[in-house]
This record gives sequence, structure tokens and C-alpha cells, in this order.
Amino acid sequence: MRRYARSAFCKLLASLALIASLAGCGGKGASLGLMSDKDKIDPNLPAIGQVRYIADVSSIAFEWDKIENPNAIKGFVIYQANSSGNNKKIATIKSPYATHFVVDSLLPQTTYTFQIATLGSDNAISQSPAKITIKTSFIDPIEKAFASSDYAKAIKLIWSPHPNPSITRYIIQRKNDAGKFLNIATVKNRLLVEYFDDDLDDAREYTYRIIAQDFNGIKSLPSEEIQGSTREKPKPITNLKASQDLAKDIQLSWPAVPGATKYEIYISESVQGAYKPLVQVNKNYYMHKVGKDNAVYFYKVRAIDESGVAGDLPNGATQGATLPPPPTPQITKGVIQNNQAIIEWGVINNARVKGYAVYRYEGRSSNPLRFTNTIKTRFVDKEMQQGKRYIYKVVSVDANGNESLPSQEVELLIK
Repeated sequence: MRRYARSAFCKLLASLALIASLAGCGGKGASLGLMSDKDKIDPNLPAIGQVRYIADVSSIAFEWDKIENPNAIKGFVIYQANSSGNNKKIATIKSPYATHFVVDSLLPQTTYTFQIATLGSDNAISQSPAKITIKTSFIDPIEKAFASSDYAKAIKLIWSPHPNPSITRYIIQRKNDAGKFLNIATVKNRLLVEYFDDDLDDAREYTYRIIAQDFNGIKSLPSEEIQGSTREKPKPITNLKASQDLAKDIQLSWPAVPGATKYEIYISESVQGAYKPLVQVNKNYYMHKVGKDNAVYFYKVRAIDESGVAGDLPNGATQGATLPPPPTPQITKGVIQNNQAIIEWGVINNARVKGYAVYRYEGRSSNPLRFTNTIKTRFVDKEMQQGKRYIYKVVSVDANGNESLPSQEVELLIK
């Protein structure tokens, strides 16, 4: 709302029509110049009596009584004191019947000094017009404003609509690191009272104020300073666990991070190497299907919240590894007896080995037969055909069905 500083009028302006006449008297017939020693003073010219005024934000309206003998003058001269204290003639009103004048394009909350004199036919002015010192008014600040503290990388500002209908926009200001408020945005509607300041740093506080502006470009007083903050990003994951006792797989697990909706896993072949994204999961565990034995990888995991804000990757990494293959059997005997192949191998004293399997190739075929796991260390092939060459290889097998590298081969033939 505009606050108007008022001086008592001897004769109050009675209607909007009269107020309009104030503005009408100010513009027509005005000429500019500087008061100097050449200005003639005529003590016989009638002087203006009491001057009444209304101060607005950027203009001041004057009213004075009608001169009793208007034929004695040809108009009025308006003077304004400049910054050096000298008077500057800002207008000449070429009508002896005028009783109103408006000075506009002034600054809000600024003190101005004026004088109004009558003007004679020989361009002399009346003697010693009284000085009138007036301070312009201002537009009130917006009454209420709020800044959020629960958004990721953004702060939402909301405020109450300014009650002055002449307001056409709002200027959003944010304080920089040097403590100075800078314009960051303009909202171009008096009733639109929301703004999102985005692309901000995580877990940081920002200070704002809002200024209303009317259709003349006049700005209100700033609102109270309001503080908002961005949401903290998810905490780093520092206690990641990776298995080293599984064959061909590596199990990853970590404590759940509050607010996280998914996790992104990074992998590298060396602890100091480049880490590349492996997969995103919505659980706090993951089975990496490596598919090979004796593999070593290094892992990092970061949490991501519902807004897509990711936590920092930890400085350190966690090593995971797959088991080496079970020990390879050593064939100790491979002979033909009674048209049967007999293959024997040494016992492997390793807790991981739960049995053995034998592969039989017909010649150099790439599709061998696999004979089911056995805990024995002897295999008899009763299905050999005369004149065919057979190649045998033995592997050890663990509890999960993972096989060792094949033994040396034995080639047998029934002649």
C-alpha cells in the first residue's frame, strides 16, 4: 500500500476530479530555466499565501488560493532547490488563474525543497516566496515471505500478494558471498507469489529479500530478509562389504542410507583405477555375476534420493574376489582292460572338493560326454567301441557345482 505524507489542506481536495486537475495543471505551459541574479523582484506583485500539498511516492501535488487580483500577474514560477542548495526554475505556469501544480519523476523517501512565486507581465517575480520542504513517500514492503528448507538443489520462495493494485511485478534478490543483494529474477504479476531458485549447492543456506515494483517502475521497500536452505545430499557409504568366498560371483552389501531410493555401484579392476558405473539397484545389496574364477574387483557405492541427488563416492574402495577353481586332479592310471577303459586319479585332500567328474571325447570332438559326479577316484568306461579313439579328462567339483581346470588328458583305443 502506498503511504502518503500529508500536509493539512486549508481547502481539501474534494473529489477524484479535483485530484485529476492537480496533474493537469503541472504539464501545460511549463518552461525550464535557472534562477539567477537577473531575475527581477517586484515587491508590488501579489504573493502566494499558504501552499498546501500531498506527497506521493514519486510526485508532489501543490495547491494554493486563487490570487484575488489575477489581472496583476500573468502566471506562476516553480523553483526547486538542487543538490548544491541553489534554486532551479522547473516550470512556468502561464495562467493567472491556476491554483494547482504537480511535480513528478521524483525519488521515493527523498526530501525536496520548493518555492512558488507569482510572475508579472515584465517577467519579474513576487518577493521572498516561502520555502516548502517535503519528503516523498514510499511503497510498503510485502508483508510476509517464506523460503523453503526441504528441496534438493532448490529453494522455493512464497510471499503474500502486495495489496497495492498498482504493483505489476516482484524483484527477487539473493545475497552473495560478499553480503550484497543481487537481482536474480523478476516475477511479472502481482498475484503470482511463488518462485523457485534452482541449481543451488547441496546443504547450503541462502538469504533473500523481495521488492515490489509498480507500473511506473517505483520500487517498494525491501521485504524482511528470509533464509532458505537446500536439502543435504545422502550420506556417503563407507562400510561396503564384498565377498571373497564365492565361485564366479561377488556379493555386495551395505547399510541402508536414510532417504535413499536407489544406489549406484561403481567398479574398477584396480584400487587406484578409473571407476565406472556398473549398475543401479533399489536394494542395499547386489550379486555381481562375474562368471569367472579368481577375479578381483574394487567397488564403490553411492546413495541417490528421490529427487535424483546423489551422495559422494567414498574415498576408499572395497575389494571383492571370486574363488579360484578347485584343485585339478592328477590322473595316475589310464589303461584298457577287458575292452574297458580304466581311469584312476589321486585323492585331493581339500575341503572344498566334494566330488569328481569325467569328460570323454570321441577323437577330437568338441562335444564330450560328462559322467556324473562321483566321490570315487576310479572310472570304468564300459561303452567303448572297437577301433575308436577316446580321450578322457577329470575335474574336481565343489559343493556349488563349480569345476576345476581339467586334468591332463589320457587317450585310449580298443584295437
